[in-house]
Amino acid sequence: MSDDRIHILDEHTANQIAAGEVVERPASVIKELVENSIDAKGHSVEIEIANGGINFIRVTDDGIGMSPTDTKLAVLRHATSKIRLAGDLVKIYSLGFRGEALPSIAAVAKLTITTRQQQQPLASYIEIQGGKIVDIREAGGSIGTTVTVTDLFFNTPARQKFLKTPGAESTQIHNVLGKLALSQPEIAFKLINNGKTVVATPGNGQLYDTLLSMYGHKIGSELLPIDYDRDSIAISGYVSKPSLLKSSRNWQTFIVNGRIINSRFIAKAIDNAYHSLLPKIGFPLAVLNIKVPLESIDVNVHPQKSEVKFSNEQIVFRAVYRAITEALTAPQSLSQLAATVEPSQRQYHPVHTDYESQQNYSPVQSVQLWQEGENPVSIETARRLMQQEEPILAGKGPAPVLANVESNVAFQPLGQVSDCYIVAQGEDGLYIIDQHAAHERILYDRLCGAAGRIPVQQLLMPAYFEFDAVEMSLIEENHAVFYDMGFTLEQVGPNSVRLVETPADVPSAEVEALLRQIMEIIQTAQQPSPEQLRHACLQMTACRAAIKAGDPLNMRQIQALLSELCNTDFPYTCPHGRPAIINISTAELAKMFKRT
Repeated sequence: MSDDRIHILDEHTANQIAAGEVVERPASVIKELVENSIDAKGHSVEIEIANGGINFIRVTDDGIGMSPTDTKLAVLRHATSKIRLAGDLVKIYSLGFRGEALPSIAAVAKLTITTRQQQQPLASYIEIQGGKIVDIREAGGSIGTTVTVTDLFFNTPARQKFLKTPGAESTQIHNVLGKLALSQPEIAFKLINNGKTVVATPGNGQLYDTLLSMYGHKIGSELLPIDYDRDSIAISGYVSKPSLLKSSRNWQTFIVNGRIINSRFIAKAIDNAYHSLLPKIGFPLAVLNIKVPLESIDVNVHPQKSEVKFSNEQIVFRAVYRAITEALTAPQSLSQLAATVEPSQRQYHPVHTDYESQQNYSPVQSVQLWQEGENPVSIETARRLMQQEEPILAGKGPAPVLANVESNVAFQPLGQVSDCYIVAQGEDGLYIIDQHAAHERILYDRLCGAAGRIPVQQLLMPAYFEFDAVEMSLIEENHAVFYDMGFTLEQVGPNSVRLVETPADVPSAEVEALLRQIMEIIQTAQQPSPEQLRHACLQMTACRAAIKAGDPLNMRQIQALLSELCNTDFPYTCPHGRPAIINISTAELAKMFKRT
């Protein structure tokens, strides 16, 4: 008996293994075939599926087509028109380049190709079943290529068991095609599912129009354009305002040199850019078209070409972060700042405190809604007014003339509702502002703007607190943290501490509760980074110092609050991710009252 254990796999087995790397499910087939249509310079691509693509897939394009000779070669492994030498791998312009798609699909399905070039009178037809050619002939056909795939995994029943229901597979196909359409807005895509058209993009080259065709016209007012071009990296596309969230990253599409990829570090850059703007559960829409030098990426690192390797990830991370931050902080109108979603359709949760910054970036651009030379009324002025004047509530007479307060915002405050919400009139409708969320955002942004220690106020009479041994040890170990947060603590006994300075905006009644909450954050956080700890503490400080629901405000105080809010970098939400401004347009009001 021979001891030889190594042998060469037969061609059929090798093809089955290769197919397993490329073809996982019907959506994988769609991706490979549509990418071929894109490379063939098609202006329109039609995809038709039945039973979730398990029984039937047809992809038709109006591209350049193939000659009879190329048609026979295209179904052979590693046959490709995209590269010729190993050196070509350094600079790849096309989406498909390995020459594995068609033979891999043909190895596990029944495949037919009908293709015709413009100069040919007839089309070429080839039929393959289970990797074996069963028919080659001439046929009638339009210019371009049609690939039909039926009975996927008919010869590998074990792999059929891993497929989901037809509905789930159709959803995967929809997601894949949607990302492909966003990466190629100049191509008109159509998806027909069981005889019904479910996707149709205009193909006019406008990404904005493609987004509306994919996700609905209601998202139009929620989109912010991206325009970034520095250090050999160009980024275009759109991101959404924090008011438009999804429960997963399905609405996030990353395109690098025309290729759709998955990237954890790009997703992390998005999360960091939206830091303190989102609730714990929720992801913004993002379509980022990133263009980098071809030699700076390696696209040959994944069998399905769904990942690329960057020569310098930090540069790309920094560019994505800055591009999104600039979009979020660009000057906008009041209607753009306000959330347009119905409050009942959105649930908000406290923001998580596991913020992890890979770079110490901070937005430097502010929202500008005032005429040149005007200055917003400070919140300190609002606090003084709050102490000096009786509140004027909505429903108790007309709004007073604000002679002593500059009117720097572009809408007219009308009053309060339930001592919690500010109602204001703008040029395009009604605005409702959560007074606590608005003030919390103002304070948080101001605290974040402090380079080192946050602003403090010295107590006229020091305060004394008693702590147990564990708490005293915690204070001693984190003395620098408390100092940076505005607390100057001096130990005056075994279990006694004297407090001589506190954060400037925190009312004296909130100091002890805030101090103990910061101690709780330090105790419960598992090895927090300095950025995580600072964010959590500033978030808590802003919440404690902010005007509360139930605090009555007069018109001067409201005016000052709105002016300060519009002068923050991120007026959309509070630091916990809840919306600060909601807009009801004049058209929506007319619909509510059935005037249209």
